[in-house]
Amino acid sequence: MSILPRGAGKRFAARGVEDLTRVPVDELRSDTDRRIQRATMTGAVEHDPAGAAAATRDWAYPRIWLDFETVSRALPVWPGSRPYEQVPFQFVADIEEADGRIARREFLSLDGRDPRRACAEALAALPATGAVIAWHASFERGVIERLVLGFPDLAAPLTSLADRIVDLLPVARDHWYHRDQRGSWSIKAVLPTIAPHLDYAGLAVKQGGDAVEAYLEASAPDCSPGRRMALDRALRLYCGRDVEAMRVIHRRLIEPVPPTGGAAVWAKAGSAC
Repeated sequence: MSILPRGAGKRFAARGVEDLTRVPVDELRSDTDRRIQRATMTGAVEHDPAGAAAATRDWAYPRIWLDFETVSRALPVWPGSRPYEQVPFQFVADIEEADGRIARREFLSLDGRDPRRACAEALAALPATGAVIAWHASFERGVIERLVLGFPDLAAPLTSLADRIVDLLPVARDHWYHRDQRGSWSIKAVLPTIAPHLDYAGLAVKQGGDAVEAYLEASAPDCSPGRRMALDRALRLYCGRDVEAMRVIHRRLIEPVPPTGGAAVWAKAGSAC
């Protein structure tokens, strides 16, 4: 029952019901819970490509696929930073043109100095038009908005970026579910159900906590040049994988189901398509 999101399974567990397949469908309160149950029972992917395409159709080009890595400290080490402030030390932005061409922009600071000004300037140089796409976009928006407060001379381009942010997470949540996600729509739960070859297991940096540890090690004064170079590469691969994952997931979300089938497709009203 723990796979139902937002604690929805607790009321069944309280009644001693631990098996989702034994819950009557009419007792499930949301379409999301019903989709999770169907996928769990049948093994078929719950996929609504038309809905996903409609939800993202107005995302203007050039599309900027953006991901940050940040460090948060209890005791600030840079003037003007606050306790536990999420300070960006890295971003990757894939800029996708309407014809499919993609150019990558990257920022990574490992010298131990305050990275905020350099990060803000690199962000301000991104295209002034087009959708800025993130996964759980409130995080990226918050990072940019804090940079706006810190660097008012860059407020115009940074505010423009923040205003153009759109979120891929709810599109995936509303239009895709595979039982291997186990009730999660984190990017690391969704990606293996769509592109298992892009697994994070082979990377030296596999998750956000690893990225912070890599940053702290690389930015320490006693880090050797060779080790810093290795950590630089590992961080670029990890953050770049997150951005690539978004692009691959979006492409699969809007991909029509082949006539031969293989995935369940549902209408938003709940009737079969």
